[in-house]
Amino acid sequence: MKKRIVKRPKLVEYRNGRPQSVLADMYGVTQQTWSMWEKGAWKPNVITMKKLENDSGIPMEELFADVFNK
Repeated sequence: MKKRIVKRPKLVEYRNGRPQSVLADMYGVTQQTWSMWEKGAWKPNVITMKKLENDSGIPMEELFADVFNK
């Protein structure tokens, strides 16, 4: 079994055990896109980051720490 790589634990925390597809639908993306966001392979645009920040109550700098701490 492959070990799942997660670079954005705060994004996973916000998902709170819900399927990736549920959150993906909320943000108008595919499940695969959401998965890539959690893995840190892709990042959403700034508008989506801000929506995630507002919805989750977690600053985007924490949700996407790898992006902001380069």
